[in-house]
Amino acid sequence: MLTTNMLTLGSQTVGGFQPLDTIVVLVSFAILMVLLKKFAWGPLIKVMEERENFVATEIETAQEKNRQAQMAVKEADEKLTDARQEAKHIVVNAKQRATKLEESIVQEAKDRAKQLRIDAEDEIEQEKRESFQEMQETVAEIAFQIAMDIIQKEMSQEDQKRLIKERLDTLGDDLL
Repeated sequence: MLTTNMLTLGSQTVGGFQPLDTIVVLVSFAILMVLLKKFAWGPLIKVMEERENFVATEIETAQEKNRQAQMAVKEADEKLTDARQEAKHIVVNAKQRATKLEESIVQEAKDRAKQLRIDAEDEIEQEKRESFQEMQETVAEIAFQIAMDIIQKEMSQEDQKRLIKERLDTLGDDLL
């Protein structure tokens, strides 16, 4: 039968210590370490480095996007400020134009009223002249009629005064 001593590769025990077994375990451990390094540790380190690079890249990308967002906010604020200033400028210009237009309309209305008054005064003056001329013609016609009546009739002085008074009364009625 096989004993445990035979199965230990012919190693000898020295005080319970088996050097050959230790060497086999050390060599096995070294082979295991080389295999782990090659097939497990290397790829694991590579994956961890890739993950570290990915995280670093993502952090840089996030920081860049944050800077871009801050710049965009700053640009938007500047544009908003510019737009507000332009709106104020437009309002001021519109008010100035409205004021000028109002002044122009008022001045035009004043000029028109003045011209209408001048035209009315001219028309009144023309009417007065025409009325005066008509009155002169009427007075001349009445005087002529009176003269004709006096010539045609030999009247007394009393009759002449009465006739002149009647003509003047008739003239007053014609003028009214």
